Amino acid sequence: SAGSSCSAPSGNANINNTAVNLLVGGTATFVMTATVSSNAAGTVSNTVTVAAPAGTTDPNPANNSATDTDTLTPVADLAITKTNNTTTITASTQVTYTITATNSGPSAVTGAAITDTLPAGLTNATWTCTASAGSACGQASGTGSIATTVNLASGGTATYTLTATVANDALGSLSNTASIAAPAGTTDPVAGNNSATDTDTVIGRSNLRVTKTATPVQPIPGSTITYTIIITNDGPSPVTGATVNDPIPSPLTDAAWTCAASGGSSCGLAAGTGSISTTVNLVNGGTATFTLTAKIPANATGPITNTATVAPPTGVIDPVNSNNSGSVTTTTQPSSD
Repeated sequence: SAGSSCSAPSGNANINNTAVNLLVGGTATFVMTATVSSNAAGTVSNTVTVAAPAGTTDPNPANNSATDTDTLTPVADLAITKTNNTTTITASTQVTYTITATNSGPSAVTGAAITDTLPAGLTNATWTCTASAGSACGQASGTGSIATTVNLASGGTATYTLTATVANDALGSLSNTASIAAPAGTTDPVAGNNSATDTDTVIGRSNLRVTKTATPVQPIPGSTITYTIIITNDGPSPVTGATVNDPIPSPLTDAAWTCAASGGSSCGLAAGTGSISTTVNLVNGGTATFTLTAKIPANATGPITNTATVAPPTGVIDPVNSNNSGSVTTTTQPSSD
């Protein structure tokens, strides 16, 4: 203030033994600016003191110091990403996800929560965690869903590698979400990047096969022949809408058929006439049995070959195509009285 003076008008370190000359009623105002360190936590206290020069008596030394104490509120922009580097996965195979948690600061965080609750379509999961220098994983490894914590320096990362098996009965699409949450007392200014979801189309994997028999094996022209066609799903995935075809060969006529499925499976049509052209839904291990009868004309001669096929629906892989058809050949045996 007017008539008073500072011995140093400014500085860039602690205020240390800096002298002021003060008139009665005079003031000297110091303005100090500093940066709160990124790893500071709890509270910060800053104390200033004034002392009378030699030869001067201060009658009230109790007010010669003042302390300012503040509660620190760390600020850390936490983010997480997740990918398995593909958009399609196959049932009963393994898939590996890479989950990366990042702290863009400015504050360090201790005990940020990492969560990845696995959906039902993923089983037998295991995971590991590695952190960048100055950061640390709460757990280095685990099984099943991820529910742990991580300490991240400003600019630090923690990378989780999660491997799981796609369930045999997984169908459609499969989504898996990982998230990170700031610990209590820390403000995250950008909440929109605190979770990441990886979504993939699931490709089923089902070994479909056909077996076919005929009764009798040497039919008499003018009689009826019966075919038994069994469609089996050896899995591991269930199938919905597998296509079954059995075009009736010449010279057979008046064909009719029925279909019966095992528990949990179903026939697209329970019965029909003529050639078979329908669908079946089969659980893992399920069967659909078609019983087809047809008439052999009285003038029929030679062998008759009848073939049935099954094809997986779109989105399902059949690893063994060689058993997707079944044929039976019968030789007519004329009989005359």
